[in-house]
Amino acid sequence: MKKILLACLIGTSSLLTLNSCTKEYNNYDMVPSITMVYERTANQWQTHASQDKYLDLNVPELKSYFVDQGIVNIAISFDNEKTYLAIPATFDGVAYSYDYTTGSVRIYAQDPIYEDGISITVPSKVVIKISLTESDFVQ
Repeated sequence: MKKILLACLIGTSSLLTLNSCTKEYNNYDMVPSITMVYERTANQWQTHASQDKYLDLNVPELKSYFVDQGIVNIAISFDNEKTYLAIPATFDGVAYSYDYTTGSVRIYAQDPIYEDGISITVPSKVVIKISLTESDFVQ
């Protein structure tokens, strides 16, 4: 009888202990992001010098908020969106980078060592993905 009573007591205390556990969830606010995709061909690149080309993109979604405190990420695809390469990066001997201001992005294709007499060739077609993400700015 004592064994049955002891087993019931242990079972009841176990149930009460396990039922009192609560699972906690972190309710972080989701930070929204927007993404735009652009396709460009080799003849749309502007030449600054033989080792320096650039491509200007009109991005009306790039408001002053993103310039001041948001996040701007850019990736480029050379294989019709099978893969993307986050820039800045060097691919096939060409260094890709970018800068931006309200409403526009400029992508650079340059000789990585910027040597005189070197001429770079941009791919016949590129796909550019621009992602704008809101962020909580902390000072």
